[in-house]
Amino acid sequence: MNNDILQLSIEEIEQHLSADSLSEQQHTELKKVASENSDIAELMYQFYLNSKDYRNAMYYLEQADKFDDSYAQLCLASLYQQGKHCSQDLLRAKGLFEKSARNGDAEAQFEIGSLLLLSAENEDDIEQGTYWLNESFLNGNDDSKMLLEAV
Repeated sequence: MNNDILQLSIEEIEQHLSADSLSEQQHTELKKVASENSDIAELMYQFYLNSKDYRNAMYYLEQADKFDDSYAQLCLASLYQQGKHCSQDLLRAKGLFEKSARNGDAEAQFEIGSLLLLSAENEDDIEQGTYWLNESFLNGNDDSKMLLEAV
């Protein structure tokens, strides 16, 4: 395989990552450009998540967050919320759920809506929580309907 991994299509790079057929030099080249290329950052965090290398996955999830990758934001939010493979940070988790929700992720919309409703301190929290649950439902998350019916 050509040493210049970046000459390959994203699909070809993904195939090589899946087959674990990249040289150390090619891995290094991908790592360098992940901070400048959202597609490469996504491939890298998927690769490391699948490999259960969470330290590296966290790094590339953070890189992908800079590109407003809603799935990366959802993954990071869940990890920070649970304190898995990182220190628990509920404020960071909430912020990431909100970013992912604004980017249209139905699961994040459900999560932020649930968080707002379950920890509601005022009418605005209830209104915002209901809004996000409605958005989640409209985007195909049927779990939202149960919570909406309870509000």
